[in-house]
Amino acid sequence: MGKGLKCLALCALIVVTALSLQGCWDQQEVERLGIVLTTAIDLAPDGRVMLTVQVVNPKSLVGGGVGGVGGVGGGVGGARGFRNVSVEGSTIFDCIRLLSLESPRELYFAHNMAIMISEEFARNRGIEEIMDFFERNPQIRRNNYVLIARSDISSILETPGELVPPPSQVIASTIRQQRLSSYYPDVQLGDFLETLETEGSDAYAAGIQVEPNEAEVRDKISGSSSLLDGRPKPIGAIIKIGGTAVFKGNKMAGWLDERESRGLLWVKGRVKGGVITVPCISGEGGVEGPRFSLEIIRNASKIQPELTEGELGVTVRVDIQANILEAECPEELDKPEVIASIEQLLATAVQGEVEDALTKAQREYKADVFGFGTVFHRKYPVVWKEIKENWIDIYPGLPVYIEVNAVITRTGLVNKPAQVRR
Repeated sequence: MGKGLKCLALCALIVVTALSLQGCWDQQEVERLGIVLTTAIDLAPDGRVMLTVQVVNPKSLVGGGVGGVGGVGGGVGGARGFRNVSVEGSTIFDCIRLLSLESPRELYFAHNMAIMISEEFARNRGIEEIMDFFERNPQIRRNNYVLIARSDISSILETPGELVPPPSQVIASTIRQQRLSSYYPDVQLGDFLETLETEGSDAYAAGIQVEPNEAEVRDKISGSSSLLDGRPKPIGAIIKIGGTAVFKGNKMAGWLDERESRGLLWVKGRVKGGVITVPCISGEGGVEGPRFSLEIIRNASKIQPELTEGELGVTVRVDIQANILEAECPEELDKPEVIASIEQLLATAVQGEVEDALTKAQREYKADVFGFGTVFHRKYPVVWKEIKENWIDIYPGLPVYIEVNAVITRTGLVNKPAQVRR
C-alpha cells in the first residue's frame, strides 16, 4: 500500500471513530434518573418557594403494575407507582439542587406533563419569576399543561391512591378530554408564556382541585358502603379540572366558573366541543323544563377593534355550528322555521355566557384575558402608544358589542320527537 493510501486510510479511521463517539459523551442511563411527571409550586410559610415533584417509582416499571399505563401503576406486589418529594428554597433551581441531597437519582424533566401552581402563590407572590425557570430549562417542553390548584397541592398529588396510575397521568388524560365540555381552557406552557409576554393581554389557566367521590358519598349516606378491615371504607377523592384562573399582570385576580370559562373560550374561538342546552321554543317549563341538547361542532371568532371619532369600542363576532342530539320538546324538527328558532335560542345562550365572562373579567377583575388590548395594538399602533399606559383604566369601561351567528347542521335521524309521533 502506498504512503498516500495509508495516510488516507488513517484519516478515514479517525473520522469514523470520531463520528461513532459523537453524541454519547453526555448520555444518561435511565436507571440513574428520577423521571419527573408533575412539578408543583406552592408558597412556603416564610414566603419562599416550596417545590414538589412527582417522580416515577422505578419498582413500578418492573412487571407491569396493576392499573398502570405502560407499567407505571401499582407495580410489583402493589408497589406505589410514584413518589412525591418536597423541599423549600429561594428559587425553583435552588429547590432542585436541595432535592439532590435526598434523592439518589438526578431529576429529569423531559417527561414532565403538568406545571401546577397553588392559588396562594399565584395571588400573593406572582408567577413571572417562576415562569423564567420553565422558559429557560431545555428539558421542559412547551406543551406542559399549566394549572392553578384550588386544593392543597399535596392532596392532589396523593390522589387517587396506590393501585392506580399516578395522579400526573390522571391529570394529563383528563385534560385531553377537554373538548367534551369546554368548561376550562387547556392552556399549555408555550401559550401561557406567550400571553404573559404579549402587550395588551392578561394570562389565564385552568383550575384543578380534589373533590369527594359523589358515588361513594351516596353509598355512605344510604348505608351501603363496603367495609375495609371491618370498618366503614373511607370516602375516596377524585381530581376535578374546571373553571379558569384569571391573572391581572403578574398575579392572580380571581376565578371564572365553568359557564363563564366557556364564555371566555367563545371569544377566543377555542371552544372545541361540548354540549349546550336551550329551552323549548314555547319556553314552557322554565330553566328546569324540557330542553334541546345541542352538540357543539365548530367555533370561530373575530375580535374587531373600532375607533370612531376618538371613541374606542370592540365588536366580537362568534360563529358556532351545532347538531341536535336530544329533543325533549314537542317541536317538529323537519320544519325550517323550527330550526331557525332553535338557532336563535342557541345564539342567545352563547351570548349569555360571553356576557357573564365579560362582567366578571372586565368589570370585576379588570383583567384583559380576552386580549382586546392586543388587537388595538395591532390595528392602531400609533393610538396604542398613547393609551397603553392608561389601558388598565380604559379597559373596564370599554364598550363590547357581541354578535353571535348560530347554525344547526344536523338534527339526527328522527325529525319528530316521540310525543309528537304518538
